[in-house]
Amino acid sequence: MVHATTIVTPARFVQGLSYSDFLAQATINHDKFNESYQSVPLTEGDLAFFRKAAALPQGPKKILALAEAWCGDVYRELPTVARIAEATSADLRIFLRDQNPDIMDEFLSNNGKSRAIPVFAFYTADLQQITHFTERSASAHAGLTSAMDEVRAQLKLPETATFGTLVDPERTAFLREVIARIQPHSTQWRKDAIAEIRESLATAVGIPNAS
Repeated sequence: MVHATTIVTPARFVQGLSYSDFLAQATINHDKFNESYQSVPLTEGDLAFFRKAAALPQGPKKILALAEAWCGDVYRELPTVARIAEATSADLRIFLRDQNPDIMDEFLSNNGKSRAIPVFAFYTADLQQITHFTERSASAHAGLTSAMDEVRAQLKLPETATFGTLVDPERTAFLREVIARIQPHSTQWRKDAIAEIRESLATAVGIPNAS
């Protein structure tokens, strides 16, 4: 099993928020987090796999999440990891992306250009990093890209238009139309994220990706 080094020391790790504390400090999207938590698509087979991995001597005993409550990928995926932590008795600690740039920079995506969230990093009991998952599943990446392309064409926006570059009222219209297109796929994308996390963990700890 290959472990990556990390700047997260035991003292730093315990400074992270619990899931309940993360929700308590959040000022938006409580309804979305609650809905996602109540509808997590973890099967008994999924839970059995994660428990088996966690039971290994060098299995995942700690989980670090980088998140912000305003992010749609966060309120879709973080409740799943909270459920996994509960089922395996793993210690989940959540760090706010914008308040912890040094940790975030350890998990940059897009060839080191993007501080994409959420990030879920799995560690051994002594904080050896095992593997991590970033942002969203491959299917969600493809689906979001397709939805954004369709909405740009519908609203006659430039190909370079994004949530970050547009201003109201165009931004609100763009966001509304994109959400309408991706919402029906949310459950499947969550299942795909679980499958990707399972595969990554199975490979990292050297066990079959089976219940």
